Amino acid sequence: MADDALLDGDFLRKLEALSIAARRAFPGTFKGEKRSPHRGTSVEFADFRNYAPGDDFRHIDWNVYGRLEKLFLKLFVEEEDLHVYLLLDVSKSMGFGDPKKIDFVRRLAAAVGYIALTNLERVGAAAFSDRLRSIFPPTRGRHEVHRLFDFLRSVEVEGETNFEVSLRQWTVRRPRPGVAFVISDFFDTRGFEPGLLALLTRRFDVNVIHVVDDFELNPDVRGDLRLVDVETGDVREITVSSRMLSEYQRSLAAFGERLRGFCRRHGIGYVRTSTSAPFEDVVLREFRRGRFVE
Repeated sequence: MADDALLDGDFLRKLEALSIAARRAFPGTFKGEKRSPHRGTSVEFADFRNYAPGDDFRHIDWNVYGRLEKLFLKLFVEEEDLHVYLLLDVSKSMGFGDPKKIDFVRRLAAAVGYIALTNLERVGAAAFSDRLRSIFPPTRGRHEVHRLFDFLRSVEVEGETNFEVSLRQWTVRRPRPGVAFVISDFFDTRGFEPGLLALLTRRFDVNVIHVVDDFELNPDVRGDLRLVDVETGDVREITVSSRMLSEYQRSLAAFGERLRGFCRRHGIGYVRTSTSAPFEDVVLREFRRGRFVE
């Protein structure tokens, strides 16, 4: 499968005008394109401080010493190597819909990853359901786009959803904080909150992309049905009436508001999108509106 099965060339060129928006600065190791307020050893001068035994003598300003006969150390603004993480829900519920939610998720992750890699950020990814399923270690540079896209195409739906177990496992493996994009339908009977809180506790800047399917929002069904849970296999026979559909839609709306409200209270970026939404509008317009990109 070619890369343009995820994103076509014209759209990739549009993405090159964007960059990942971080709500706070993260200290880095290598030179990138984000500025950190931490004082390091880059090329942009920031301030002086008194020399202390053990300091690197190469940073002494000898011109100042010649005038004042005192040793001062040059301080510089450190450039930040921002880490961007793509966390994809691959539980079986993500295989629902036409197009399938997982296919939309792959493309969303590809867009975010491409923006970050072309801006020289370090990008990692992970697929999860009831546990971590696969990991793409953080990498850097435009030349890594093909490997990232290969990873995204390789993930398949499997297992139930468990945010708490999966995201706690991931935080243990990823010690360097950064911007984390969690892409999911967020259907977890145990609750999505513990997993997102695990990311916040480890000081990640978290963005949520809530992916829904139109049929889930407005199911066009009536009468006697046999429902099978795609993740657990549980079966339930019901009779669908107009009243039941109204109750279902109220419950689904309440769930969406619960997720949106949780994100708002905890400083988490939030965007909801249907798989039927124009893909370019989601990335170029909604992601800007949600301050995911700039």
